Amino acid sequence: MGFSGRGIEPADGFVGDGFVVRPLVPADVELDHAAVMASREFLYHWEQEPPYPPEDFSVADNLADLEQMDEAHRSGSRYTYSVLSADESEVLGCVYLLPNDDRMYRSAHVTSHDGTDFSTIDATVSFWVRPSTWADGFERTLLTALHQWLRDDWSLERPVILTNEHLDHQIATIESLGLVRRFDYDRDKDMYTSHAYA
Repeated sequence: MGFSGRGIEPADGFVGDGFVVRPLVPADVELDHAAVMASREFLYHWEQEPPYPPEDFSVADNLADLEQMDEAHRSGSRYTYSVLSADESEVLGCVYLLPNDDRMYRSAHVTSHDGTDFSTIDATVSFWVRPSTWADGFERTLLTALHQWLRDDWSLERPVILTNEHLDHQIATIESLGLVRRFDYDRDKDMYTSHAYA
């Protein structure tokens, strides 16, 4: 069904404190590629699809990925946003929204920590930022802004923030906002158990 089948349209982006969030488009390919390669070691664990991104991951490879994400965004099956510096000269990270019936979850074993059925969740939200921005607290700044954006600009009732058990820094950031771990999910192909917070 995806988002479009439920009438959940993508929100516009927003301007934050020193950054911009807007839909990711293929024209961002070079800036996005630079961010991916600068974050490669982190993304290896975040993506859980080793060896992605590989050492020889090219701009052309990245363009193929961005074109797929752009098509998914336009069709309403998944929504992807780029996080850029205020002047849009540098990509700082990405934000991904998936519906609860996405193919990613169809083969997953889901464990609820509060008795809530995963089917009542209308979106999972995952994100990453360049590790070079962590020391300045940007990850927390972005997540705080995303939390407000999801509440104010989307027609979502129960989104959750997704991460995985290996990403200690991201878990600490999420929990610092008072969000509580609601679900775990495991897939045979994944290296780590994923955690969902709300």
